[in-house]
Amino acid sequence: MDRHDLFPTEELIADYRRIFTGRGSEDVIMHILYDYGVFVESDTPEDVVLRNQGIRLLNILGGGEIDRETIRIFIKALVRQPVKKEKKKE
Repeated sequence: MDRHDLFPTEELIADYRRIFTGRGSEDVIMHILYDYGVFVESDTPEDVVLRNQGIRLLNILGGGEIDRETIRIFIKALVRQPVKKEKKKE
């Protein structure tokens, strides 16, 4: 059995999307992705497994493969975020 055979059906994808479009859902998915280490570098086997789960969740919410337009929008938003300034040492 190919791993792609295990990908959720359209109905299950729709269920995932319903769950993650309600009130407070953006905060919840952000917490899940941070908790899974999606935005943190690490190469420990445990962290890689968790990060892959976060990426799988993003793929499910995207309905399968994330297309170029979605990636372009994500990158545009990413590079527009403010740069954190270093705190002055007292």
